[in-house]
Amino acid sequence: SNVSFPSGLETALVLDEVSLRIEPGQFVAIVGPSGSGKSTLLRLLLGFEAAEAGDILYQGQSIGTLDASALRRRIGVVLQNAKMMTGSIFENITAGLPYALDDAWEAARMAGVADDIDAMPMGMHSVLMEGASTLSGGQLPRLLLARALIGNPRILILDESTSVLDYESERIVHRNLRDIARGRTVLIIAHRLSSVRQADRIISIDHGRLTEDGPHDELIRSGGNYASLYRQQSGLHEVG
Repeated sequence: SNVSFPSGLETALVLDEVSLRIEPGQFVAIVGPSGSGKSTLLRLLLGFEAAEAGDILYQGQSIGTLDASALRRRIGVVLQNAKMMTGSIFENITAGLPYALDDAWEAARMAGVADDIDAMPMGMHSVLMEGASTLSGGQLPRLLLARALIGNPRILILDESTSVLDYESERIVHRNLRDIARGRTVLIIAHRLSSVRQADRIISIDHGRLTEDGPHDELIRSGGNYASLYRQQSGLHEVG
């Protein structure tokens, strides 16, 4: 609600009086060019930063009145540059919390990585080293997604989590996105626009202000910032 956040420069704002309401169960994508304010918005939503003006509210409660650590535990999050720790795949997906093996397999299935795990010699008990260098570029983001999903969070936030996937891996994740989104609120901070076409709402942000809000087809017809970004990427292979 009317959130502003400074850039560190004397007059510039990363976010400039941004107001946005996301309803429970909506699948929403935030898009915009590099430096538009997407990542700052995410950090504010997770309580990593505090707004200079305005407020972030969950179910009407100011984030300032909530325990930020407890809030983050209730939100499934895949952040850019997140890594796996040394340990088994099961331990990485459960993050050391007391989930059952069946829970880990279900999270892996939703994330589209269950077949990859099943093909490993020790399956869910296969051991990863820190940084998970033995994983393919497509497997790591899907395992991180499984970790975010295992607690069956009501809110799922993905920070450009499919931007490093190869197209086959991205296709697998997208095929499951609607199932993943069912019954929960999903927010994707996206650069690759093929990952957001099926969102209920696509919100375009530019120079710290929200410029557009609507479904893919409507924003393409309007010919604004989103349509321009989409045209710039139109030479890329589209994922259905």
